[in-house]
Amino acid sequence: MEIAIPIFLLLLVLLTALAAFNIQWNVFLKAYHRGTRGERHIALTFDDGPHPVYTARVLEMLKEHGVRATFFCIGSRVAQHPELVWQLHDEGHTIGNHSFTHSPTIDFHSAAEWLEELRRTDGALAAVIGHCPLFFRPPYGVTTPHLAKAVRRSGHLAIGWRVRPYDTLKRTTERIVGTILNKVKPGDIILLHDTHDRIVPVLERLLPELKKRNFKLVTVDQLIKRHAYAQI
Repeated sequence: MEIAIPIFLLLLVLLTALAAFNIQWNVFLKAYHRGTRGERHIALTFDDGPHPVYTARVLEMLKEHGVRATFFCIGSRVAQHPELVWQLHDEGHTIGNHSFTHSPTIDFHSAAEWLEELRRTDGALAAVIGHCPLFFRPPYGVTTPHLAKAVRRSGHLAIGWRVRPYDTLKRTTERIVGTILNKVKPGDIILLHDTHDRIVPVLERLLPELKKRNFKLVTVDQLIKRHAYAQI
């Protein structure tokens, strides 16, 4: 019995950690990870921007290919680069909440601290685009009971993903694109980042190939058929 209890506690800790780091499990927080499989619609999403260099270049690529995407923005960066946020909105892209600080220790926040992160980012975005976002993507894709409590209070919809090529790691363009093309299915949400120098080469190869495969790229609100912004 003395040995069994520590083993049980260790397993409980491991399972809790796995649940926290796997947003797709929907353990602490229900999230949307895809739309319907009935249509060949998929959604490109970009986290961690706006970036003063790469977001503008991503926008150029999307405009060139006639594609609209969804950008989950960090509130502090919204305050630093409001002109880029306005451009995102003006060009028809959907904008979501990705916390205000995205700090390395954000997953240890209390519910009250999480609520402050959400509200500050909502306020920063509303000040620029005149709309309060309903979509929220947890930083690092990590969920906790405290975060879940805050999201219930704020009324946000959590957005996950089905395809994650880990593009922020030191992976080649070929590997990033290959991972997406090997995994993507109709209805999927793809996670990318508009914050690094490989994102433009990735899009240069990825967008034409997705079109060849008859995928239609839409925003997350179009994919899951939910409003992206609070109704006034």
